[in-house]
Amino acid sequence: MNTTPYKLILAHGLQQRSNDKGWRTLAIVAALVLVLAVVLMVMGNAKVAGIIGGNLIMTVAAIYWGGLVVNLLEQNHPNSARLVPGHLPRLRQVLVAGWLLSSLPMAVGASMMGLPPLPAWIVSAWGMAALGLLMRWPLGWTLLSVAPFLGFWLYRHGLFTEAVELLNSRPALCALISLVLPPLPLLQVLGEGNGTHRKAYARSERWRDMARQGEGAQAWDSSKLPAPLSWITALVQGPYRRQLRRLSSRTDAASIGSRLMLGLGPATHWTAQLSGCVIFGTIFGLVCLGSVWIPISFVDFLRAGSFGLTIGLMSALLGPLTGIARTLDKTRNEQRLLVLLPGVPRGQALNRLLARQWLMQFGLTWLLGLAVAMAVMGFSGAPAEMLLPFLLAYLLPIVMVWRDWARQTSKGHGPVLLVFGVISSALLGYALYRWAGVPIWLYGSLQLVVALGLGITRWRKQVAAPQALPVGRLA
Repeated sequence: MNTTPYKLILAHGLQQRSNDKGWRTLAIVAALVLVLAVVLMVMGNAKVAGIIGGNLIMTVAAIYWGGLVVNLLEQNHPNSARLVPGHLPRLRQVLVAGWLLSSLPMAVGASMMGLPPLPAWIVSAWGMAALGLLMRWPLGWTLLSVAPFLGFWLYRHGLFTEAVELLNSRPALCALISLVLPPLPLLQVLGEGNGTHRKAYARSERWRDMARQGEGAQAWDSSKLPAPLSWITALVQGPYRRQLRRLSSRTDAASIGSRLMLGLGPATHWTAQLSGCVIFGTIFGLVCLGSVWIPISFVDFLRAGSFGLTIGLMSALLGPLTGIARTLDKTRNEQRLLVLLPGVPRGQALNRLLARQWLMQFGLTWLLGLAVAMAVMGFSGAPAEMLLPFLLAYLLPIVMVWRDWARQTSKGHGPVLLVFGVISSALLGYALYRWAGVPIWLYGSLQLVVALGLGITRWRKQVAAPQALPVGRLA
């Protein structure tokens, strides 16, 4: 039997992101996390090292599995499924084999975190199957908002206890069920080339087009999406469109900065942060509504969820920062026209204008997020030992926005490493507080001093650099 086609498809889950250096970036981050786990193990904290190492293995396995499913969905074109002999059976065989192969390292990672081997594999098998279904039907991600409440309901009714007893009494039966049943819904992920498959593939193409538009300088075209999604998209894009209509007719010098930032596209505009806050607020409201099922007070519920609330809020406010380099690289053609607008400054004057605009946009939103988070901590009594380092760590992507944009390359590991730097800085502060007794206010002050010094240095670098726009023209 010729297994070469199967090997090529299985490897494509790794190869399809090679142009963006996504897997190389993941390898760098994984190596850094692995070093941290080894250091903790040497220091004698094997439990924490196991948790970090297990999470690392599970993350890599989930990323590979998700990439493989997306690649198989793109290959599963309706015409190929209908006309090419053996196309659909081969893809389905690879899908099931990929599910089984990726569930094994996932189970290893769960075992390193303290779960027994057999339960770890069973949970991994069902979890990876669910992830594959969510990659095919992305709206299913919204159901995860009720998962904690559903889990609590199952726990209260003793279903978890019954499942543990069944696993202990009949482990072979549970393993057989977990080996046979999860692939059955997975087989429905790939279509057979009929009318339903054509509609689903066209809908996926519209999703991909919409994602590509969101990275560029155009507002999303949601006219071809289903009614609920088109309404949500119109609501999210509404602030940017209104600003576009309001400022497009102005020619005064006072509006130069606003029009320039508007022309860089919705992904970097302040309306993207507003839209993120609307989405986050809606999700948070639904979660609070679901909390009525849990027999605890709202203050205790807010204290327990304060960490997720803080991280979600800051991610919504400062999310555009992590992808700003890639977004500006995609809008270079628009930037060539923007610098020709009447009144747009040239050279270092343009650099100073961009630096001030980004300082106002991201600095003020960081202060807003900090104020909200401090209010939540004050109201709920949530400890600041973990939250404060994370809040101050978000200063890192703010100061990194000032750079020599004219020499900015289009390739690199910037966004992922920037997020990794935020997480590492916060975890370092918590570790120093927990195991070395360093006061949290002292580490917070050090974060502020480092951010201030780095910000001044990078501000001067951007101001003294060649004209920032178009980005990357001197790279």
